[in-house]
Amino acid sequence: MSVRLAEQLPTAGHVIAIEDNPVVRMLLEETLAELGFSSATFDNAAAALTHLVRIKGECILIIADQGLPGGIQGSEFIRLAKEQWPWIPSILTSGYAVDEQVIHPSTIFLRKPFTLDQLEMTIGSALQQQRPLA
Repeated sequence: MSVRLAEQLPTAGHVIAIEDNPVVRMLLEETLAELGFSSATFDNAAAALTHLVRIKGECILIIADQGLPGGIQGSEFIRLAKEQWPWIPSILTSGYAVDEQVIHPSTIFLRKPFTLDQLEMTIGSALQQQRPLA
């Protein structure tokens, strides 16, 4: 990760990542830990939504894969989260074409496969979105 990007990132925070592929989920978790973030990772959106409600939206970033099992796709999870907590930045990932109309306007789309550098840069870009002052 570049020094410039490291200066832009918060020093800590909780990230929710939803990815059904266990290898990619582990990669996300390890990358987030290396960047200094705590994370909760899930293989489906329903469990992640339960977690998000339980923590009352106290997270700094959502990363969600579009193609998830269980009936709630990544874009739908992000939409549901942003209805309650619109300030949470989000990244939607997919290895398939995704209709731009289902991607929330403030969400960054990251096409799979992505490199670690691409992931880190996208996380940095997403975290530049400002949370309103309380």
